[in-house]
Amino acid sequence: MKRYLLQSMLYVLLIVVGTFAQAQDFLPFSISNYSGVSGVHLQPASIADSRYKFDVVLTGFSAQAANNYLAMKREAIFRPGSWNDVNFGTDNIYRTLNGKDKQGMLSTVVMLPSFMVNLTPQHALSFSSRIRGQVNIDRLSEDLAEVMAESFDNPDFYQIILNNSNLSAQTNWWAEFNFTYAQEIPLPSDKHFLKGGITLKYLQGIASGYSYIRDLSFRLEEKDVISIFKSDVNYGISGNLNSKTFQPFDFVSDPGFGLDLGFVYEYRPDIDDYRYTMDGKQGLLRPDKNKYLLRVGISLLDLGGINFKKDFHSQDFTADIRNWDLTQVQINSIEDFNDTLRNRFNFGQTVEESFRMRLPTALSLQVDYNLGRGFYLNMSPYLAMRKGTETTSKTHYFTTVSVIPRYEMKWFGAGLPMQIDENGKAQAGVALRLGPVWVGSNSILSNVIGSKSYNADVYVMLKVPIFRHLPRDRDGDGVSDKLDKCPDTPGTWEQQGCADRDGDGVPDAQDECPDVPGLAKYNGCPDTDGDGIPDHLDECPDKAGLPEFNGCPDTDGDGIPDHLDQCPDQAGLPEFDGCPDRDGDGIPDHLDECPDVPGPAKFNGCPDTDGDGVPDHLDECPKTPGTIANKGCPEIKKEEKAILTQAFENLEFESGRAIIRRSSYASLDKLAALLVARPDWKVKLTGHTDNTGIAGNNMELSKNRAQSVKDYLISKGVKEYHIITEWFGQTRPIADNNTAEGRQKNRRVEMDIVFE
Repeated sequence: MKRYLLQSMLYVLLIVVGTFAQAQDFLPFSISNYSGVSGVHLQPASIADSRYKFDVVLTGFSAQAANNYLAMKREAIFRPGSWNDVNFGTDNIYRTLNGKDKQGMLSTVVMLPSFMVNLTPQHALSFSSRIRGQVNIDRLSEDLAEVMAESFDNPDFYQIILNNSNLSAQTNWWAEFNFTYAQEIPLPSDKHFLKGGITLKYLQGIASGYSYIRDLSFRLEEKDVISIFKSDVNYGISGNLNSKTFQPFDFVSDPGFGLDLGFVYEYRPDIDDYRYTMDGKQGLLRPDKNKYLLRVGISLLDLGGINFKKDFHSQDFTADIRNWDLTQVQINSIEDFNDTLRNRFNFGQTVEESFRMRLPTALSLQVDYNLGRGFYLNMSPYLAMRKGTETTSKTHYFTTVSVIPRYEMKWFGAGLPMQIDENGKAQAGVALRLGPVWVGSNSILSNVIGSKSYNADVYVMLKVPIFRHLPRDRDGDGVSDKLDKCPDTPGTWEQQGCADRDGDGVPDAQDECPDVPGLAKYNGCPDTDGDGIPDHLDECPDKAGLPEFNGCPDTDGDGIPDHLDQCPDQAGLPEFDGCPDRDGDGIPDHLDECPDVPGPAKFNGCPDTDGDGVPDHLDECPKTPGTIANKGCPEIKKEEKAILTQAFENLEFESGRAIIRRSSYASLDKLAALLVARPDWKVKLTGHTDNTGIAGNNMELSKNRAQSVKDYLISKGVKEYHIITEWFGQTRPIADNNTAEGRQKNRRVEMDIVFE
């Protein structure tokens, strides 16, 4: 092996490999409101409610390279012609010695034709295609890195056993064809906006390979002589990774599938400021404006993998060799490398196999704050996954945090990306969006200003955007030009864009009264009271009326116009000057004290049903003739009252029972005789008890006692319909239930004479 071979390989892998994640390509634009179809690779939901109606990417390219071990001097970065000098590494490469493992990553992307379209204001669809490539080196110990950098010619490492755990190198190159769907997710308030998106990926592998050594143990015996001690190696490359016959589109993988998923939330406190009216529709949201104060997105990217056919000459093996003279090894191609491994480490015969290369899964968060007037501040933490040692065949990104102030408008945008990665390496760059051309670098500023660089990147894209916009309305009247019959003169939607100064629905060109609202049938002249009679013919122009009354009203519809009607709000009769007589007794209602019941004039229209000279509304017994002195009720004589009182006072029952004692019969007989003699009287019997015992039982007892008195009176000739019974149990005491005397008074059946 040539002395500088491993050193050259180290430079290639650690200087040319990139540290920043591929999904960070075009970073200042990917988080922009004008990202279009290229934004789906970072956030699938971004195309919903996009500023684009249609967006096409013609082509684009991105490449990033960095590591945490070898740094290139600033002046050498911009003199690529010197990179082939014999002493280039010694003169221009700085090595970082801090006792930590070394790592690096290369990432490239070629954008193929892609497009997106807003299907509706809430739904969007895109197709994108690209070719991606990535190389990872992880957990390269500082000792091994130094041995390789010194071309195995550093006596300080001779005769020392060195170890390197979990050393790995992976590469994956593939084409992907992506279908993305995104839509708005309705929320109760317009101040809060949510959208989601999903990308389904069809993957086709181009080339891939991996090498993983869990426990590498070796000793540099002397210059160019090495011993390796029982180190298990996982090794595999795709079948077409052959430097002599390699065909990049000679696919050697099964079709693979992947998935991206993302959500975006926007806080829109001033959402009403973005509403407009067009063509009769109110409350529309402007499609050409960014409406949020704060936007937060989260996305899970690159789930999935590809199954590659494994090259026949690559397989797992154990490296165990003593005093291997590297000067006898000639490696000029991958085939030479495979043959050397097979012959040196006695590979057995193997059959064709396959291996699964996982995509570089990552979790991205995007936080964007609208500073106003086109200025924004973005922070995008990016969490790389698949970085463990359990899976040997995978590529991965590096975890980074990006802060990007930017300015953006329709045809121009500028951003200043600033990043720091998990290795503590910081960089700053600049990006410009100049109409259809995007160009930028996340590291250009730090590489120009700093003395040395661990990373470098560049990206460029060419696209054709078609922006969303308000319908054209050159007179600004809220009627789009395509529907406006008077496109150069402000008008109204109702008049199809033509002017109507008084707003009466009659265009000014046809309105004989253009400054006063009127009616079309009167050529735009007014009918103030709206009665169908134009003002110049209306005797009551300020009050809606009828033609037969020359425009004056008849509010109650009785055929008498209001100005002649003494009761204009009530339908009446001509003989009463328009006032009503509802009961038809010849007395108008406003003079009738009983307007709903016919009555004689002497009682002011109120009736006297029983003819006792007391009108019904003053008669407490309107169906029974009485006296005026007794408010229309019959007079009850003194001796009749005495019979009633005696029957009440002498009434007694068996204790706790509804059986009348015989001592009460005489007074009840007198009461019965009185009721028979007075057939127009009715007696009301009301039963009561004291509070001794259960309330329910007392209620039943009071009922039964009242019924017993009723039954007795009926037995003495009183008609049943002349007797009314009620009972209330213990609920209506007339004396104190806490004394025997009071309880005695409360055990009673009251008797009252009632008249209809």
